[in-house]
Amino acid sequence: MKKKWLSIMTATVLTAGLLAGCGSGKGGDASPSQGNDSPSASNSPAKETVTIKFVGWESPAVYQPMIDAFQQKNPDIKVEYSALVENNSNESIKKIDLMYASGDDFDVFPLNSQRDYAQRAANGMLEPVDDYLAKEGVKYEDEYKVELQKFDGKHYALPGKFGPWLILMNKEKLDAANLAVPTNWTWDEFRDYAKKLTSGEGPNKVYGAHFHEWKDYFLLKLYSSPADQGIMKDDGVTLNADNPLMKASLELRYQMEKTDKSATPYQDVITQKIPYRDQYFQQKGVMLPTGPWMIAEAGGTDKIAATFVSAFAPWPTNNKGDENYAYGQADPLVISSKSKHKEEAYKFLRFWTTEGMGLTKQLSAWKKADLSKEIDAIVGSTKSPDKIDKASLLNTLSVSKLPNPPITVSYASDLEKAYIAEADKYMLGITDIDTTIANVKTNLQKIVDANK
Repeated sequence: MKKKWLSIMTATVLTAGLLAGCGSGKGGDASPSQGNDSPSASNSPAKETVTIKFVGWESPAVYQPMIDAFQQKNPDIKVEYSALVENNSNESIKKIDLMYASGDDFDVFPLNSQRDYAQRAANGMLEPVDDYLAKEGVKYEDEYKVELQKFDGKHYALPGKFGPWLILMNKEKLDAANLAVPTNWTWDEFRDYAKKLTSGEGPNKVYGAHFHEWKDYFLLKLYSSPADQGIMKDDGVTLNADNPLMKASLELRYQMEKTDKSATPYQDVITQKIPYRDQYFQQKGVMLPTGPWMIAEAGGTDKIAATFVSAFAPWPTNNKGDENYAYGQADPLVISSKSKHKEEAYKFLRFWTTEGMGLTKQLSAWKKADLSKEIDAIVGSTKSPDKIDKASLLNTLSVSKLPNPPITVSYASDLEKAYIAEADKYMLGITDIDTTIANVKTNLQKIVDANK
């Protein structure tokens, strides 16, 4: 497996290098704590300044307060940040791969998915961090509230911005329909809400719910499970197609669109390339299942203003009384295995994943973080803080649970594409549900077998 992935990556790098010759590319603050909980304070005597290079995709403005605070506490370490392709994580990660293969000098970077993390840990691109934690005298499980996948029993990342998937809701539409913001609900209740929130006809129709084209929106009920939430089971060996929740997830979306007519038609989503942000903020979709990055956006951005109050509800459960599990993860923050300053890079990584995360106005996986203060910082930094219902957000983040991470396979992107292809045929009426599940089992198993 390792050799196969390395071969693919090498071919990708060579191809990208050839293409690079043919054209040019272009680039998707609170004060720091002075308490004793910080792992980064240094009392060592002054020494020669070391520069670590930090690359990513966020705007420099996001990280500068955190970098400034770190450098104030560690004057012997300078941090240089570069946004490779601003606001585009996938393109930035492609550039990071090219830089690593070319021997470029950089030390620290984020990854945006467990799949990307698994691939790069498997190919030797990342530095394991357990020895550094042990040297510092701390245990991973005592510091962080989310686990990251281990490889050969080792952690190759510390957890960055963190949060569960949730339901973003137009509170003003809920109020008009006399519907309370749910604090704990089921998928049956979600479906009922969507029907009651749907109104109008034709181009002026308002749908109670909007689902995007990503594979996540074909796994809705699976994401409510405490384990085996994905296309593969958590063991990273067995296809999850026999799980009845996979079939139920597809049926839920189909029934809401075809029977209830309460969700944006899938055909419109893919043919009109409807941006989920536009559908929500233009008030054409009242409820949006989405990830934690939309929390801050609910308060408006330079591109899309917030013109109504948004509330938040936990990911629905499959049955009444179930615990509130949701899909979610923390971005893996990593050190390059080729870093020339690994001790200093680790020190920065620890600051970033502890008190530093709050300075970036993002949710933290650090157990000692104050969730209420994090929410205040996030909401307070938006264009229109009054457009975010903080009480419902605090409840949602407080009750939501994330499962332990699955073993992510290096060919996960191939499985995702194949699964979406089968779901696509079902949603467009080309295959029925039983044929769809049978095709998932047959065609995805071929991919699994080819990668054994």
